[in-house]
Amino acid sequence: MANQKEPSDVGKNCAGCKKVLSKKKKYYRNGAYYCNNNCFKKKDAGGEQQPA
Repeated sequence: MANQKEPSDVGKNCAGCKKVLSKKKKYYRNGAYYCNNNCFKKKDAGGEQQPA
């Protein structure tokens, strides 16, 4: 059993608000986990700012 890898921290916190995620509340979009659709939309809209 020495060949087993340790579980990674991927998907333990919301990518938008950094809250701890439970198994019941995981919203996976674009390679990241979010706690709900609202956090996904905020994070998605924040990255797409138009240059002035």
